[in-house]
Amino acid sequence: MNSVVAEVPPIAEPAAAQTARVATPLILVGLTLFAVLIQGYHPYADDAGIYISCVNLMLHPHLYRSSAALITPYTHLSAFAHFLADVVRFSHAPLPYVLLATQLFTTWLVIYSCWKLSQKCFARAEARWGAVALVSACLTVPIAGSALFMMDPYVTSRSFSTPLTLLAIGAALDRRWPKMLLWLGLVGLFHPLMAIYTAGFLLLLWAVQAERWWNAAALCTLSVILGAVLQFSQRNITESAAYRAAVLTRGYFYLSSWEWYELFGLAAPLILMALYCRWHKWDFRKPGLALCGACLAIGVSSITVSLLFAHPQSHSHLIARLQTMRSFHIIYFILFLGLGGLLGKYLLKQVPWRWALTFFGIASTMFFVQNQTYPATAHYEFPWSHSSNPWMQSFLWIRNNAPTDALFALDADFVNAKGEDAQGFRAAAQRDSLADSLKDGGAAAAFPQLAEKWMTEHTAEINLNHISDQERVQRLAPFGVDWLVLDADANTRFFCPFQNAAVKVCQLPRSIN
Repeated sequence: MNSVVAEVPPIAEPAAAQTARVATPLILVGLTLFAVLIQGYHPYADDAGIYISCVNLMLHPHLYRSSAALITPYTHLSAFAHFLADVVRFSHAPLPYVLLATQLFTTWLVIYSCWKLSQKCFARAEARWGAVALVSACLTVPIAGSALFMMDPYVTSRSFSTPLTLLAIGAALDRRWPKMLLWLGLVGLFHPLMAIYTAGFLLLLWAVQAERWWNAAALCTLSVILGAVLQFSQRNITESAAYRAAVLTRGYFYLSSWEWYELFGLAAPLILMALYCRWHKWDFRKPGLALCGACLAIGVSSITVSLLFAHPQSHSHLIARLQTMRSFHIIYFILFLGLGGLLGKYLLKQVPWRWALTFFGIASTMFFVQNQTYPATAHYEFPWSHSSNPWMQSFLWIRNNAPTDALFALDADFVNAKGEDAQGFRAAAQRDSLADSLKDGGAAAAFPQLAEKWMTEHTAEINLNHISDQERVQRLAPFGVDWLVLDADANTRFFCPFQNAAVKVCQLPRSIN
């Protein structure tokens, strides 16, 4: 007996779902370009001056014969420099182009990870896109007084650790523990300190989701106990005067040094999240509420530890240099995702002109503020563009003309000079230099073994623009310095083969007859 089996046609995917599946990747790419448009791109500014010097050292081990000690601790703790150096070697692409590609990729990865989180927290499409769009527009928002931004306009280890952290949080919300551990492990490879705070947040998120309040309370209490134990373990440690001088330059280590508006930047997110939780009757089974609950727990714990154990007058600054306020980096991402979701759901809805008007206003404001952050520098410092910053012009001249083994000295506080815009000398010029006050002071604050070197070198460079040639030689010749970068109006008779409106590059003789 023959049986007739009727073929059941496959169920067609709804047209709206097909459109969304195609449109979503394009929108995420568009938001990436939108974010970079607002942020700008400054590959050698601020912390990039440290991180890119690490990459240069991996690619050219002979490059920093004097300052290698200030750089190598970062390469020992993070895979960042090793990874980017390997990308340059295997791709045979110039480092500046690798940095630009990395900035675009990691920005996209941040936005993608935010999109994945928004899908777990919001059911409506306008809420999800509102969340991601607001984060994209606000990546340059400072994290209270922690000296961090949500995302930097340059490549550092945080460029990788930030999206990996968000992906780990998304996996934790889905209770996909192996994937969560994978992302957390990658965070640790790129940024061990941020991995500590990410791990703490994930543990608290697990406790809040499961409504295990005793576990959550125990975790918060444990953080305070660990702080006390670490502080007690340092009771017999005597910190050097050089180290204390270095660590006390980092005002963001200490809440007592923060301005009122920076303290407001800590309190406001926690108050808003508490109000949101109360509005939804503390239903922590919902992903968005669970994230807020974990943020409240880690935020209060971090503030408590900092207030108890991180003081400028303390006999030990171990807790201070652990920078417990870095946990607010996670809190700010959750905050802006939540605010954007509410904005899309309750205000913007499906009204195009509201979206256009709202985000034009936000983007314009953030664009203006970011331009004021680097006022003497073009908003986009692409590898193929000519720098408009006179300090950067001198650094690039040095890269192309000074001997590779040259050792430079600059005024100890040159990073804060008018028009310098925090451009990193070693990273941009690819030449060695003595320690400066600001960035190398940060290295000395993080790694006490560097403090004496930092103090000796940066002291020799104090007021370098205003002393006589004789004193310059007396101070700097013992270090082997053979080149100087001075202000354009500095009084000197040294030979200066490069000069522009802001600076001049001069050779330092071994002696003056």
